[in-house]
Amino acid sequence: MVNVYRPDTLAQALDTLSMGKLTVFSGGTDLMVQHGVRAGMSPRFEQDVLFVDAIEELQYIASAEPEHKGESGQEQALYIGAGVVLADIEQHPLVPSVLRQSVAKIAAPALRNRATLAGNICNASPAADSLPALYLLDARVVLSSIRGQREMALADFILAPRVTALKPDEMLTHIVIPQYDLPEVFYHKVGTRAANALSKLSVAGLARIKRYPKKAPVIADWRVAFGAVGPTVVRSRELELLVVGQSLDTLAKPGFVQQVVGCYREIIRPIDDQRSTAAYRQQASLNLLTRWLEGLSRR
Repeated sequence: MVNVYRPDTLAQALDTLSMGKLTVFSGGTDLMVQHGVRAGMSPRFEQDVLFVDAIEELQYIASAEPEHKGESGQEQALYIGAGVVLADIEQHPLVPSVLRQSVAKIAAPALRNRATLAGNICNASPAADSLPALYLLDARVVLSSIRGQREMALADFILAPRVTALKPDEMLTHIVIPQYDLPEVFYHKVGTRAANALSKLSVAGLARIKRYPKKAPVIADWRVAFGAVGPTVVRSRELELLVVGQSLDTLAKPGFVQQVVGCYREIIRPIDDQRSTAAYRQQASLNLLTRWLEGLSRR
């Protein structure tokens, strides 16, 4: 027999999680698919279910954690509660543009009104649309249990497809996004349809250009991440340094762009599956990288 729990507070939820292994259910959009649920059917869960969608403590977007608001010395970052649905993230003015753009490409509006960013993260799909943007933003996750909290980089939290560092008695309670001045934004998703389709691949980019009165502008910061072309998001801080510090004049040279693209060709190693071929994924990713670099040179 499967038991169902629906706590009103985070403390109650964590107490329940400490009793044994449960399935945490918030938006449920991924869980329903995983359990083969179709219209008019009830899901068949194999273990107890913890519904957390009614917990108000998890439904906030703010520049400080609610319990620490107003305290001095707190990091300048954006905090997104695990209960916030994608539709609210898409429209919120504090959310970085690259994340809003990626969220807007997830499924259909009806699903974005139900699905959560925390669920998209914990599902740990290589094709998750939000993940490349979150990797670029150096997002972190906060994991809570009755033992306390621990915080880790998102890139360390996602270990492999559908595998995370979440322990059985823990719940992802909020996402932390450091505030960066990276006004140049690139995002492109390739799917079977314009909307409501899983990614064949996606590419996200961020940059900051430093301008001088008497010399060519210089790339002060540059980042790029690729989704659905590896077991997890592909981002190389080492290769990003090839572009950081270069002038826009250098970026405009085809030879330089080809050099950078050639380096990324070595680390983008997708697979064939039902949505696309490895060859298409790699070439399309490199084409989008070229577009991002060439477009930036004209800013």
